[in-house]
Amino acid sequence: MNTEPPTGDDLQRMLVSMKQTVLDRAEDRRPAPRRRGRRAGIAIGVIAMLGLGATSGAVALGMIPQPFTASAPAPSPSPTRPAMPSPPAAAPVQEVPDPVPTPTPTPTPTARAGTLPTDCRALVPASEYDRLFGTTPLTDPAGSEAGSDGDGPAVDLSCIWRDPRADVTGLGVNLGSGPAQETVDYESLLVRSGYACSDSGAGRLCRMTMADQNYPVDTTFTYYSEGSTWVLIRQTNFPTNGLLPAIQQQIWG
Repeated sequence: MNTEPPTGDDLQRMLVSMKQTVLDRAEDRRPAPRRRGRRAGIAIGVIAMLGLGATSGAVALGMIPQPFTASAPAPSPSPTRPAMPSPPAAAPVQEVPDPVPTPTPTPTPTARAGTLPTDCRALVPASEYDRLFGTTPLTDPAGSEAGSDGDGPAVDLSCIWRDPRADVTGLGVNLGSGPAQETVDYESLLVRSGYACSDSGAGRLCRMTMADQNYPVDTTFTYYSEGSTWVLIRQTNFPTNGLLPAIQQQIWG
């Protein structure tokens, strides 16, 4: 059975047919002509009512589609904000060891060949002589070959500054030159005697201080060797300032 309500032309034809039926029935029931006007009004009213009723019935029966209430549109989802990208993980910190400094080798000074002075006044620069020795007389300006005391190397030049009025005050310098091994052996003898030795530039420096046995003064010994040349300074109650550097300048340049 077709339950779809009539629409379009079918609906019009049905309404016209119903209207015609009502008119036909009204015509059959029409009374005497004198009341024609009244019956016509009644018929028109009936027709209007039937039309309204038919329309309502058709709507009630689902024959005429009712206007529908449009459902409210579903709320559109609000746009989702894209998630902020997480910051990239920091690269692991690698511990870099501090570079170990490579020690720079210290060049070894080369020993210089020494030249012995020809006399005692040439032992120091002329400009330094008066500052270092003052008015203390030089006993033998030409110096002397003191030879050897039997334990040390041969002495090529020996110089002594001493005040003749003093008993122990004075300064003496011995110089010599010989085989390198001879200076090494002599240094070993000095160490056994109480000298303290160390490297000094290209040479070796040894020192010792001892009290005088007869007077309350000290005697200081200073020994320096470089290559095959050596110098030994003995000072008793005779201080100086820069004597060894002045001698080194004259002998080793």
